[in-house]
Amino acid sequence: MLPQPDQIPKEIDVHLATFRKEPWDVDYNLFGYCPICNSRIDEFGFCACGGAAD
Repeated sequence: MLPQPDQIPKEIDVHLATFRKEPWDVDYNLFGYCPICNSRIDEFGFCACGGAAD
């Protein structure tokens, strides 16, 4: 279940302040999985092992 947009106040929403989008708005369907750490690669080409998903 996704949180409601007004559930986290914008003043204290660290993810929104850092990345300018909510965590549930990240598109993970572009690149698949990292061959090194087997985590999903985000829309910017980064994964859980520090962006080794070249």
